[in-house]
Order: sequence, then structure tokens, then C-alpha cells
Amino acid sequence: MNTAFFDCPFGAAGDMLLGALIDAGLNVEQWKAELEKIDLPEGSFSVRAEKLLRCGVHSTKLHVFLSANAAHEHDHKHGLPHEHHSHSHEHSHGHSHEHSHGHAHDDHDHQHDEHEHSHEHHHEHPHRGLSDILKIIEASSIKPAAKKLAAEIFTRLGIAEAKVHGVTPDDVHFHEVGAIDAIVDIVGFAIAYDLMGIEKSIVSALPVGGGTIHSMHGEFPVPGPATLELIREARAPIAQTSLDFECLTPTGAAILTTVAERFGSQPEMSVVDAIGYGAGSLNPAGHPNVCRIVIGQSAPKRGSEKNAPSARFRSEMVAVVECNFDDLSPQVISYASEKLLEEGALDVYVTPCTMKKGRSGHLLTVICRLEDERKVKEILLAETSTLGVRSSVMERLIAERELKKIDLQEDSSAPQVRVKIGKDLEGKVINVQPEFEDCADYARATGKPLKEVISSAASKARNVGH
Repeated sequence: MNTAFFDCPFGAAGDMLLGALIDAGLNVEQWKAELEKIDLPEGSFSVRAEKLLRCGVHSTKLHVFLSANAAHEHDHKHGLPHEHHSHSHEHSHGHSHEHSHGHAHDDHDHQHDEHEHSHEHHHEHPHRGLSDILKIIEASSIKPAAKKLAAEIFTRLGIAEAKVHGVTPDDVHFHEVGAIDAIVDIVGFAIAYDLMGIEKSIVSALPVGGGTIHSMHGEFPVPGPATLELIREARAPIAQTSLDFECLTPTGAAILTTVAERFGSQPEMSVVDAIGYGAGSLNPAGHPNVCRIVIGQSAPKRGSEKNAPSARFRSEMVAVVECNFDDLSPQVISYASEKLLEEGALDVYVTPCTMKKGRSGHLLTVICRLEDERKVKEILLAETSTLGVRSSVMERLIAERELKKIDLQEDSSAPQVRVKIGKDLEGKVINVQPEFEDCADYARATGKPLKEVISSAASKARNVGH
């Protein structure tokens, strides 16, 4: 399996991660050709990769240059909101273009290489909503795998921003992150990741740095609110560091927490195929400000094939939230369970258990989406007698679902029966389950035995379309 290890002892930003992929052997011309397929006006941006040294380490620095009126032209083309705010941004050979955040790799205490020079221009970025950015990604003609990954990264970033600002993801406006440079960062990374054929990634513990950062909303301590939320949501470990600047930007955090299969040490590899170093903007004397990618082949250990990830089904990460109580009425447990399902929980179940002093109790378990975890915890604390809840993040494999309505007889007056059909990614049916209440209604209406209705509905659903 083509495996990547993102080693980030000094942090990461979107341009650093891209620089590392380029340094590891990405076909730059092919990558640039795919970049041109992003649904942005022609000439919106240009990119240039530069080879340079960071504390003696040969690295690649990616520069992104933006057109002054590209954002305005794109908004007219797509009918996006015309609310703008102005920035003055400086691009230099050695300055990160992640200036939309004003983060780690901006130019405070910056040490310039001798050959570096800079130029300054003014341009405007629109306030784009998450849905606007996802539309740009969807309308692009890049490859489906890259499109999917880019949408996942921006969605994860949008969820984090929503929690920070106390709004829903649909209400998030990427005042800073939604600028064209960040679109190029994230979509460009997704394109490069796909072109490199990386099948899974492991990410090192992430240093966040120290000091404060300046954003549109004022001064914040490092790490910034969105970066910290991304780390919390992914359960990513934080590495200790004495560096007094922001090491990890929200864009870098969103990318790494999306691609990471796990966080930790270098994975076992049977062979190392490529190594790449992506340079940040700062060039301190004490350490090489780079992130490193190691790409190699990892094979499952002998006897572990049964535990290898399945290629037949989609995988996603979910939160599992639990609490115990021995002093709560069953009616209240039922009410709380129904409310959790109404609020978007994926599943809720109760397990009898024996608690301290031999008391009979209940374990209430809720499976929910990561973005709903906090809401679920708050409902449990408010609606039950528990004084604490615990949670963990787990992977689940998901069958593709389809709901069909089945007519069991020609008489149109008889109610239809809905049947839930589960399939793998190749379209093979792996489960057929009639909806119980529909079957019960049909049995009552026709007088047929319920067990026969269930069997007949399942059989007919399997044969529909064959």
C-alpha cells in the first residue's frame, strides 16, 4: 500500500505541505494542468516552486501569486455576494501566501535569504460561504478523487469555524480562509495527493507554537480558535515546542486531520520510495522550518489481512458518546433517546448494567456525527441524571443505502411497503430489510400474517430491477 508519513516537527501550512509533495517528486507540469481546471477565472493565480535551503536542508518553497481582480470577476460570473473587505498582501520569495489568516509563516522576525525580493499589490477577497466554495469545487473539472478530498477538507474546516463562531456550517463565511489563495492551497493539495497515488497517511504529533496571532477578529493566543478546534475534533496529539510563533495554520490543520488515518510515529515500511521537504516562510537559524513527507510501501503484517481496511464499503469517523445512571425513570430514558434521534443522532441504544453497590443501572450509548458530538453531550447532561459523559472517535464501515417502495399486490388500495436495501460500493446487494411499521400496516389492512408480509416484501425488493 502506498503510504505517506507527514512528519511535522515544526508545524505545517498549506503551502508547506504542497511544497513537500513537489519535493517528493510530484509531476509539477501535470499538477499545474490540473490546477487550471479549478472553476476560477483564467489568470486568477499563478504558482511557482522554488528550491532553497532551510538550515542546510534542501527544500521546496511554493509561491502563489494572485490576480488583483480575479475575485471580483468570479463573483460576477457566479452571482456570488459582492460584500468585500480589502487587504494589502505582500508576496515574496520566502513569504507564505497564507496571509489570509495572518498566521505562522507571516513575516514577523523574518530572516530573508540574500536573493529574496518582494513586491506588493492590493486586491479584494469576497466573503464566501462554505456552500459557495463547495460549488466552486464541484464545478471544477478536476479528477473525482481530488474533488472529493478538497470538499472534505473545506467541510471539516467549515465545521470547525462554525463551532468557533457559534453558527451552523451553512452560515460560515470564510472571510479569510475562503480567499482564492486558500482554495488553491486546499484544492491544489487534493490534486497533488491524488496524483501521487497515496492510499493512506499517518501524521506526526502536531506542534502549535506560541505567542499570539492577529486576525480580522482581533488578537488570539496560539493556536488560533479554528486550529485548536480541528485538533480537538480529530483527537490529534499536540507536540511540545518552544517556538514562539504560530506553527500550525488552520489550512494545514484541516488538511492533515482530513487525510490522517492515525497520528503518531513513523509507520513500518517495507521500502521508502520518496522523501520531500516543504519550506515555510520563516528561516530561523535554530531549526529548519520545514515539514517532511516520507512515501513508501507498507504491507499488512502476516496474519493481519483479516483486519485490513475494507475496499467494499465507505468508511467514516463517528463519535460514540456514553453515560451511566442508576436513578433515572425508564420513561425519561425513552424521552431522552427519542430527542437524541430527533436532533440527528445516528443511533441510540440502552444496555442494562450493574453499577456500584450492586445497583441495577443503564448504559446509554449514542452514535453521532463528529459535528454533533457537543450537542449530544449537552442533551444528555440536560435530559438525564448523569453528571458526566464520555466520548471516543471510531471508524465505521457503511453500506450504501437505497429505499424502495414495493407494491405487494395489484390492488392499489393496499399500502406500499418501504424496503431498505444495503449495497457495497460495487452495487452488490448485501442486505434487504422491510420497514416493520409498513409491513404491520399492510398486514392489518389485508389480514395476511405479518411474517409472510415481511418475507414477501424482502423477496420482491431483491427482484426489482433484475
